Amino acid sequence: MDNEAPRFGIVLGQRASWPELLARARETEALGFDGLFLVDHFFGLKDVSDPTHEAYTMLAALAPYTHNIRLGIMVSGNSYRNPALLLKQAITVDHISGGRVDFGVGAGWLEREHEAYGFPFPSARERVERFAEALEIWDGLQRRERTTFEGEHYQLLDAPFEPKSLQPNRLPVLIGASKPRMLRLVARHADIWNTVGPPADAADVRRRLDDICREEGRDPATLVRSVSPSINLLASVEDFEQGVAAYHEAGFRDIYVPWPRTETELPILREVAREVIPGLRSGTAPATPGGDAPLNLRHLTRFDLEEVRDILASFGDSPARRFLEVLIDNPDELFDGEELQPRLGVGSHADVTRTVATLGAAFADRGLTRPWHEAQRGYLMTEAMADILDDARGQK
Repeated sequence: MDNEAPRFGIVLGQRASWPELLARARETEALGFDGLFLVDHFFGLKDVSDPTHEAYTMLAALAPYTHNIRLGIMVSGNSYRNPALLLKQAITVDHISGGRVDFGVGAGWLEREHEAYGFPFPSARERVERFAEALEIWDGLQRRERTTFEGEHYQLLDAPFEPKSLQPNRLPVLIGASKPRMLRLVARHADIWNTVGPPADAADVRRRLDDICREEGRDPATLVRSVSPSINLLASVEDFEQGVAAYHEAGFRDIYVPWPRTETELPILREVAREVIPGLRSGTAPATPGGDAPLNLRHLTRFDLEEVRDILASFGDSPARRFLEVLIDNPDELFDGEELQPRLGVGSHADVTRTVATLGAAFADRGLTRPWHEAQRGYLMTEAMADILDDARGQK
């Protein structure tokens, strides 16, 4: 596999309208990219309120409008769905697409998302244990007429599974992983491995995985290594060339680039697709801006100082008041739920979220949007908004 030509995929995501996603998918294939991937999330990355479509539903909708490009999810969290259901979704799209699905999977990681929608979120150890069982289930369902599985977390009893994949044996398994226990599962089960990071860090993880493959009796060269760059390859054509060279030097064949996040990146994407990538193959031996606030709420301004002062006073010395104090005193700094727990004096990630929800309701009751921003990884307050709240805090 190491001697095969590199593949370049686009991680499109699904945080745009259907017409826009369709246009982007068509352009991705027209530009000659090898793969098109969505992500398995239910809310936005930079703003959790960004409209976000369900991954496999959208992939199924896009599939008939493409012809040759590989399709997949980068990657589906096992913790969001029963394993048999997830595989059924992927096989369905495989048939719609004529056998072009890479089965991207992982153990699941985003606590806030599980919390928001009521998905159970066990410990990291248990999530990996569940993922290990799911990998056995996915393999069994595709290779056998009926599958019985008695695991600690999942049980199947004489389960039929039809249709099978249109591809030989099974869907190619792509696992996203970087930690030791997950890397061992990669060595045992994956056809394609994906990691995230700058070239040097990704190379370190790749070397560890190679060692684990040898321990497991697997030739590391039989595993396709892919990377989702943590550096911006679309800042310029030169950045793309240099970044790709660095990742290839680090031992990664396939590179998955996010769809341009800014208008200036789109011409770069088109140029590298037409002028750079063909040569790389032959030489081988957005944050979407937040939407408008709900119509019945308005953004906080300095005209609302009296309202904010009343809200602050109503919470006294409470976790909600301490939450605002942390954000006001640290503008433009992102705080995740785990980091906030000791600062607020609460005992769990869910308690942080309950605190935030209570505080948000207090602003909404006065017709105001929340004056902080929530991203996937936590909360922050802009300097401009912190100044307004600081003035309200200083009022007597």
